[in-house]
Amino acid sequence: MDDVRHLLDLNSLADSNETLQSFQIMNLARIKSIPASQTAILLVDVQNSEIDDEHKRKLPWYYNQIMNVCLPNMKRVIDVGRSLGMEIMYTTIESLTSDGRDRSLDHKLSKIFIPKNSYLGQVIHDVAPLDDDIWLKKTSSGVFNSTNIDYLLRNLQINYLVVMGMLTDQCVDMAVRDAADKGYNVICIDDACTTHTKQRHENALSAFKGYCTILNTEQFIQKVQEYNSNLKSMTENCPTVKHIVQSTSLTTLVTTDLIGITRGRSIPTYDLEKYFKTGCGWVPADSALTPQDVIADANRWGSHGDLRLLPDKNSRVQIANGPDSKSTPLDYIHCDIVETDGQIWDCCPRGLLKREMQYYQNKLGMKINVAFEHEFTLTNKTDSHAAQPSFSLRSQRQQSQFSSWLMSSLQAAHVQPEMFLSEYGPNQYEVTYRPSDPVTAADRAVNIREITRDIARQLDLTVSFAPLTSVNGISNGVHLHISIDDLNGKPLLYDENRPFNLSTIGEHWSAGVLHHLAALCAITAPTPVSYLRLKPRHWSSAYACVGYRNREAPIRICPTVDFDEETVPKQYNLEYRPMDGTSSPHLSLACILFAGRYGIEKKLALKSILTTDPHLLDEKERNNKDIFSLPTSLKHALEMLKNNRHFREYLPVPLLETYLAVKNQELSIINQFDDQTLCEHYARIY
Repeated sequence: MDDVRHLLDLNSLADSNETLQSFQIMNLARIKSIPASQTAILLVDVQNSEIDDEHKRKLPWYYNQIMNVCLPNMKRVIDVGRSLGMEIMYTTIESLTSDGRDRSLDHKLSKIFIPKNSYLGQVIHDVAPLDDDIWLKKTSSGVFNSTNIDYLLRNLQINYLVVMGMLTDQCVDMAVRDAADKGYNVICIDDACTTHTKQRHENALSAFKGYCTILNTEQFIQKVQEYNSNLKSMTENCPTVKHIVQSTSLTTLVTTDLIGITRGRSIPTYDLEKYFKTGCGWVPADSALTPQDVIADANRWGSHGDLRLLPDKNSRVQIANGPDSKSTPLDYIHCDIVETDGQIWDCCPRGLLKREMQYYQNKLGMKINVAFEHEFTLTNKTDSHAAQPSFSLRSQRQQSQFSSWLMSSLQAAHVQPEMFLSEYGPNQYEVTYRPSDPVTAADRAVNIREITRDIARQLDLTVSFAPLTSVNGISNGVHLHISIDDLNGKPLLYDENRPFNLSTIGEHWSAGVLHHLAALCAITAPTPVSYLRLKPRHWSSAYACVGYRNREAPIRICPTVDFDEETVPKQYNLEYRPMDGTSSPHLSLACILFAGRYGIEKKLALKSILTTDPHLLDEKERNNKDIFSLPTSLKHALEMLKNNRHFREYLPVPLLETYLAVKNQELSIINQFDDQTLCEHYARIY
């Protein structure tokens, strides 16, 4: 009997002219249609217990297959399913009791035990269920044996069951065979399933293929979209058919512009594949927008020109759910702005950063590791929380719901968050993440801002990354941590035989940044309110110098944990401090890296490294140490940028022209604002 089953395949069945009534009749032959209204997608055991450290260490092929193949394919199948209104269902191994007494005999003998409400029993966050999805807990291999799934599927009038998950040769196998025996048309997505070895996976598929139609992700998406598109065209002119409108999953193609605002266009997720090739339309003048959404008069495009937002597959952010069950999934992809011939556009900040990263690798033989730390102010919309003590547990607990959702969402977005902490200011917090390459780090900086805003929105909180939200408040900064390795991973900033362990390369790099620091401020502290922060005794930077563990210095040599000597060179990093959340992460980082490599190539030297507050030195002492004041206004900083010959040569002419035009227009808009109005204005925007 099974040999006959093997001969039946979705692709071998002839098309037929079905009437509307036949859509409700089960075919006795193998599946030739996948009607969305009768289809459920079932994820089997896609849970944290399968990607814990033990699995990662002992079963690397299995772990990598889950993370790099199965989860991305599951996401795609779920996205298409949701867009068509299919039921999304989950089953995971988890006891109904804390001691596991409800487990099957086999699970007790096999010592399979996931306690009630355990983290290990949670669905992997990348494909986590939404609030209205069905999630069944089981304590056996077979979902049909230890849950009421059959009862539910029949109540839902489901005839087609799509199966994905782990393990192919155990719980997936059981789900496929049992569903087929109970009369369901079963589809198994072979590249969204896996088991401990490739051979076991292939053997399992071969063993149960007679009970189901086996498709890969691409085949399934193509077939389900083709069939449901045809169904729509057949029914849309029929007055007897009622159309049920359901929400469609959207993916937003985004770019973060010259002024640090993330903009983009949303497309139906089921159409995403075609946009990976050609992107979506964009307008040059969009890059001439001020923070007040006024297009700068002095831009070179006006109404002319066309561009494309070309998505980077590896930068996609997908967060299925959050604290508000009614909120739709957050799904966006960072893009490069390209010309219609595919070349990177001159005014694309992400493209500029890519070129700078490649310069370090190809010309200098260096790899850059970067992380952005963000401070922000978080308050209740209607009644500000009473201020708790700085850095206190009480302050952390006051926003514990927000912080737990934020950290789990950042993890789901692959930001690799490290720490959430209460800061010095009232209702001020900070989040940090692990270092990465420059483009990834800048993308992550955007992700931190946008995900933080989205979680705050869902919890009805107000968040601002503006450098100062009140004239008498505590300022918010962005601290950029940078280390440099050679192409073999050897740290290049550390030298135990030099003062403060700063290597010769580290000295040259730091001197280059100081040399261009006045011009850099126009990029990294880019709004009028930024200069209410960059003042002496504000722990933010007011003078150009390098400091050893000195938070008044714009470049700080950071501390290392010296009792673990082997890791000290790896820990060693420099912190750039005159930066805030109104800046463009990609543009700022590209310009800082340019300034640093200028110092390396010119072999610039430092006169001093400070261990004291530069404001406590008199003017003569500062002059002797080559310490100068940073710009005290955006207007001053823009003049320094405009007159910096090296930046005029480095930055593409259209980009520099546009940036200066945007910022000068911005200055004219806020010209009459007092300081408090200025703070409130930028707090709303950023």
